Amino acid sequence: MKMNSHIIRFKQGESIFKVGDRANCAYIIESGTVGLYPTTLDDDIIATLDKGDFLGEMGIIDGVARSTSAFAKTNLELMVIDREQITKRLQDSDPIIRGIMEVLLRRIRNMLNEDSSENPAGNNVNSESLIVAEGLHKIRFEHELFQALENNKIFNVYQPIVNLKYGYIAGFEALSRWCHPQKGMVSPFEFIALAEESNLILTMGLKVFDSACEQLFHFQEARDKSNLALPPLFMSINVSSIQLSDENFLLEIKHIVQKYQVEPSNIKIEITESLVVDYERVKTWIDDCQQLGFQLSLDDFGTGYSGFQHLLELDFHIIKIDQTFTKAIHTNPKSMIMLEVITDMAKRLNISIVAEGIEDLDSANKLSAIGVDYGQGYYFFKPMTAKELLKIFR
Repeated sequence: MKMNSHIIRFKQGESIFKVGDRANCAYIIESGTVGLYPTTLDDDIIATLDKGDFLGEMGIIDGVARSTSAFAKTNLELMVIDREQITKRLQDSDPIIRGIMEVLLRRIRNMLNEDSSENPAGNNVNSESLIVAEGLHKIRFEHELFQALENNKIFNVYQPIVNLKYGYIAGFEALSRWCHPQKGMVSPFEFIALAEESNLILTMGLKVFDSACEQLFHFQEARDKSNLALPPLFMSINVSSIQLSDENFLLEIKHIVQKYQVEPSNIKIEITESLVVDYERVKTWIDDCQQLGFQLSLDDFGTGYSGFQHLLELDFHIIKIDQTFTKAIHTNPKSMIMLEVITDMAKRLNISIVAEGIEDLDSANKLSAIGVDYGQGYYFFKPMTAKELLKIFR
């Protein structure tokens, strides 16, 4: 056998690996033919592999010792695939994929070892069981999320956004919640991430949008009865990258605002800095969105490295200052200076500012003093149900 980088060569009749050997790599046959045998060349051949075939891949995926012996039937060239190249990709893959792979490999191993009552050497049953359990848990969780959407168990709460100068409720942010029958309240970070992975986010996103527009109509109707001369209420609604990529999304939300007689300009569609990676695609989407009358809000401003570039390249009506800046104004003088600069810049660009995470009166006063337009946080209101908010307006 001669070694050359990741290509190894065998002469006819040479052993590539033997049954029971530790599996630390797989191979792709570059040229020649390989024979698989139960143990030795004297046994009946199990299979013949030719150029382009994989060899020895099972052992490096599940950590089990080689279950057959491989010999060069002709002079042979093999490309080596290290175990790490495979296992790293499996570890980074979706738990469902890993779980399915483990089940398939286990069944194949059982077929190859029907005559053995013992677990093959090196098989990590506990690790395999954990991977399968993780995959099954995710499948069940997806099913439960699907059922929750079907049965309208995903609901919105609304956190008021307050005009800092005059103190009135100017709008709301719609936030999704899920009360699981056994687990109780599930973290939005958990179930929204799952919805994005499983494409349920398209269904969920439209339900969130529909409910938010319906409630905005009712909130506006309730406040109008007070005869206060205030600007129309607005609703901020978060969208994901998957929704941005869906060609039917804008058409669907156009129909929703028409159904509830809501002005598109009173809907602020929030996208996070992290979503703005493909400028051409996002710019086209934003242009289409604005042509329909919707306004755009850049969420979590200041958490990324390219926030100012976003404002240079794209047209936003609102930027939302991340709460990490807001909460630091009492402890880090630089935070207040940066907020003043951002506020001045936004005014010059005719962009409104919402400061998130306001938790005390002093913060609200300081932010108002430098010209921040709106505030959001537990100092003013926690996220509330539509029923609770309607009581405030009445």
